[in-house]
Amino acid sequence: MTDSSPLDSFIPPISNACGPGKINLLDRLRQWPEYEQTRNERSSEIDRWKAEVLKRAGRDAPRRVLFVHGQLPGETGSGVYMQQIARESIRKGIDMYVLSAGYKTLDESDINGVPDERIFTCLFTPPGETPRPGAVKTPISGMSVVMPYQVLAYRDRTQEELLDFLTVFGNLMAQLVFRLQPDVIHVDHLWFLNGLARLIAPWIPLVASAHGTANKLIIDAPRFRELMVPCVSSVDHVCAISPESVQECQEIFEIPPECISSEGYGYEPELFNYKGVDRFRVLRDTIRVDAARSRHLAVSVGKFVDWKGFKEFAAAIGHLRKRGYDIMAIIVGEGDPDSRSELEAFIAANGLGDTVLLPGKVEREVLPDIYRAGDLYVLPSHVEPYGLVLMEALACGTPAVAGNVGGPPSYVPQTLRDEGLVVLVDPIKLTPSGAALPEDRELYGRSLADGMESILKKKIDPEDRFRIADEMKALNWSRLVESLAGIYDRLLGKALSNDAIREAGPG
Repeated sequence: MTDSSPLDSFIPPISNACGPGKINLLDRLRQWPEYEQTRNERSSEIDRWKAEVLKRAGRDAPRRVLFVHGQLPGETGSGVYMQQIARESIRKGIDMYVLSAGYKTLDESDINGVPDERIFTCLFTPPGETPRPGAVKTPISGMSVVMPYQVLAYRDRTQEELLDFLTVFGNLMAQLVFRLQPDVIHVDHLWFLNGLARLIAPWIPLVASAHGTANKLIIDAPRFRELMVPCVSSVDHVCAISPESVQECQEIFEIPPECISSEGYGYEPELFNYKGVDRFRVLRDTIRVDAARSRHLAVSVGKFVDWKGFKEFAAAIGHLRKRGYDIMAIIVGEGDPDSRSELEAFIAANGLGDTVLLPGKVEREVLPDIYRAGDLYVLPSHVEPYGLVLMEALACGTPAVAGNVGGPPSYVPQTLRDEGLVVLVDPIKLTPSGAALPEDRELYGRSLADGMESILKKKIDPEDRFRIADEMKALNWSRLVESLAGIYDRLLGKALSNDAIREAGPG
């Protein structure tokens, strides 16, 4: 947004008066001298909002939703989630707008199927560059320490840097809220932006998606716990991606069970589906890999970080080759240079340099053919909040092996497990700190190899692949958006029937 607004300074600078580790966003913002005055003045805004919503409802108009995502779209699982929710919502007639993060222009935040005029970008400062006027002074913050693009990890962000981010992002969100008058605000992730949304428009129903990263964020940066918990606990409803995320919401953020639903992810059936593929051509032309040197191919996709389990996957390939299987593997993705170097060193140390290949990142449109080219897909993660890549691979008809942890047990059809087309192996044991001991890594690698061997012995044919893809058809984005629409309508109906709406406040 480029136009000025009286709300440009809606979020004033916040001084660090609470001391290190003691900043509580909602409590601190309540201490503004202007807060009570601003809140009282907003009673008229509430009246106008309610009248506008009722007017739209009277015309049977679509619900208007502002979807807030504080990272780059499409670069991570949650970024894909945001893109697909926005696109599918518009397809289904929901009046959806998106506020996301970016470094340059709208182009890098382009969402296929979402008109440019519905996308707004909060600009951040690329690493090593001088901050521009109106932009966040620091790089985008990643919900994980390792991201597929350059970020400033939250654990490394100072209080001053965090407050700068909250101020700039909050001002833009405030402008959009008062311009668009949304019926619902939906924030992607459980984090600080939930508190900002509640503070800016306490009368608007607030939904948040839980991607399973909030707990890791608090572990990485425990000094932010006192800030995050009240921000997250202020939401009206949490859409968790897995049963584990539901438990996390209850235990860490004390969200009542009736305010949480397990919604999961979805996939794009027009992109991810089963059809025949020329393995050698696909791998040769897309990622410059010669697949002719082995009979079997195992595929995995993800960012290079230890908990993704790629070392154990490589070890499993080594075990299978020792058992006489002519098999190679490709791991598609990238991470920080140190993580990639560690994985490369492990592969070399185990004599797998010509067998386990790391072709790097590919365009999303290429992924379906890579999934189809594999004899099997492997998701070797130590922990896995959801595992969207596994869902996509199955939708492409590829049998799979995964750890029996996190999201996969919640969405892999039991029929595929019973037929041995998907094998969920015992998860790796982790210490309380989340680390894995060498002996447990070795055991997990052998378990992955056993699961892969059981699939290879089945001699999967095209009919099996069609059946795998067919079993996944119900788990598409359309299903998820229909569920979200029901949540929006329920919360909005509750808000409109609340005679005390003017008394609503943060927290």
